[in-house]
Amino acid sequence: MKNNPDSNNPKRVVELGYDKVAHDYAQLEGEIEWPRMRWLKALLTRLEPGSSVLDLGCGSGDPADVEISKVHKITGVDVSQVQINLARQNVPAGNFIQADAGSVDFPPASFEAVVSFYTIEHIPRKEHQALLGHIHQWLRAGGFLLISMEAGDYDDIFGEWLGVPMFISCYDPEVMKQMVTEAGFDLLDAAIETQVEQNHEIPYLWVLARKR
Repeated sequence: MKNNPDSNNPKRVVELGYDKVAHDYAQLEGEIEWPRMRWLKALLTRLEPGSSVLDLGCGSGDPADVEISKVHKITGVDVSQVQINLARQNVPAGNFIQADAGSVDFPPASFEAVVSFYTIEHIPRKEHQALLGHIHQWLRAGGFLLISMEAGDYDDIFGEWLGVPMFISCYDPEVMKQMVTEAGFDLLDAAIETQVEQNHEIPYLWVLARKR
């Protein structure tokens, strides 16, 4: 990475990394069920049919956006163009945008729900509070937020994942939950759950909240 001008740019590292491993990542969920769909389905039961849902870090759109699009209108954002291309194939009815989740913008009160799975930890944590504030603005009154992120305390770490350079940055779970409430949300449910990735158990923080 030393000779790569993008090697110190976290968002570029994430973009290039997911471009390269998009198909390998899609296989990670594999035969062992992750918590994602259980949390998502619990959220979807709270929404009226035809609700507008935003997925930040949508990846290939499968399985989350496939499920959402059965009853609701889905907009997905991902920094990886390869992932966006896959999402457009997997969810033809969706609206998918190649952009950085930390700087994309939408009009106020655009969505009934915003979800973000395994994505926020790939954004520098100094941006997390501002991102939560933006999400609060994008949500309609009483709208829902569902997020998951690694349950760790990582201060801008560059490493390797699935054989490519990758970036991770997140706060301690208790700090993150406090940030969610400070952004104007009421916590409805929160838990740390482990999931298996390449025979390794990784703990993730899950938060379901509602806009005050």
